[in-house]
Amino acid sequence: MNTNIRILYLEDREDDVENVAGLLEREYLPCELVWVKGHEAFHNALKGGWSFDLLLVADPQAEFPDQEALALARQRCPNLPVILLPAAADEDLAVACLRLGATEVVPKSGVARLAPAVRRALKEAQNQALLREAEAERARLVSLLRTVLETTSEGILMVDLAGKIIIYNRKFLSLCGIPEYVMAPMDLERVLRFLQDQFADPETFLSEARALGDHAGRKPLGYLESKDQRTIQAFARSHRMGRETVGRVFSFMDVTDREQSMDPLPEALALPPDLMEAARAGRMVPWYLTQDELVVSEKGLKALGLAAGALPRDLPGLEAMIHPEDLDRLRLALEHPRAAPFELRMRRGDGSWTLTRWNLKRGSEGYRGVFTELPRVTPAADDAQAPGEFTPRFSYKVKVIQET
Repeated sequence: MNTNIRILYLEDREDDVENVAGLLEREYLPCELVWVKGHEAFHNALKGGWSFDLLLVADPQAEFPDQEALALARQRCPNLPVILLPAAADEDLAVACLRLGATEVVPKSGVARLAPAVRRALKEAQNQALLREAEAERARLVSLLRTVLETTSEGILMVDLAGKIIIYNRKFLSLCGIPEYVMAPMDLERVLRFLQDQFADPETFLSEARALGDHAGRKPLGYLESKDQRTIQAFARSHRMGRETVGRVFSFMDVTDREQSMDPLPEALALPPDLMEAARAGRMVPWYLTQDELVVSEKGLKALGLAAGALPRDLPGLEAMIHPEDLDRLRLALEHPRAAPFELRMRRGDGSWTLTRWNLKRGSEGYRGVFTELPRVTPAADDAQAPGEFTPRFSYKVKVIQET
């Protein structure tokens, strides 16, 4: 006999037990019936750690449903389905027992309906178990998300496409100086109006935030200057479920210390947002090249260990700083700019070679980009073969703008 289904059966009459067992077997519900008589035996079975799939409770006095046994079953095994088997049908009593937690009420006079009732009860119990597992997993993920949100150094704000705030963290409140009462309605427009009073010139960020556009990647929204002299950098990206965009996620970072420590850049070094962001994020050197001049941040001199005025003033002099084996890479990048970065070995002030990574974009007037120094490479021979002829798109003259 298949014993996957284990049923605890409270019943005083042995012939009724045999009748129910035979009925279930004829209905292709083979199971293991554990028969107990009396409340004490029923109580001992429930608290004994036995594993059951369903409880059948008959009325020992054969006159009313055993509500005491039902209450005990609900207390000991709250997730198990319970089917009551009263002696006769009584609609009022059946409703009362269902309210007390019974899964089904099947009178013995209609015991032929017991097998379908067992199937329904077992199916419902299975569905409820799956729901409990899903809810437990959801609670675990929510707890994990909350832990991550509250331990990150960034302020986080998530909104749906209707402008309703879904979630935020305490760091966001502290960075932007937002009190709890402003967040209570979970309304983005209310928060944006508050930020408008907190920051000196937040219009770019506010217009982007209100637009709620679809940005698949992380997009910088600019810098917010607070009235207490702090600089907050804002980013946004779309929140997707599958292929559907359902909202946006904003993140905020306090970059006051970083901004104050950066060298000021000449006006000519106004870069596209992505390259400027790269320059601000680390040891990046912005540069700007036209037909007439090369403008480099003073950090370029420091990165290469050069004294002021030591940068070349014409293209041959610039090429003399590039390792001969890398010259073709530089020339190709100038003639055919592309988004991918490229690497060049450059001569430092002490005569050694250092590896640098370059990004550039070409506009109508020339080139803009950044470069950064990478880990040192093995020095090359000083007597390397001189570079070959190269005719550039422009005739370059180079000058260094010293920053104050």
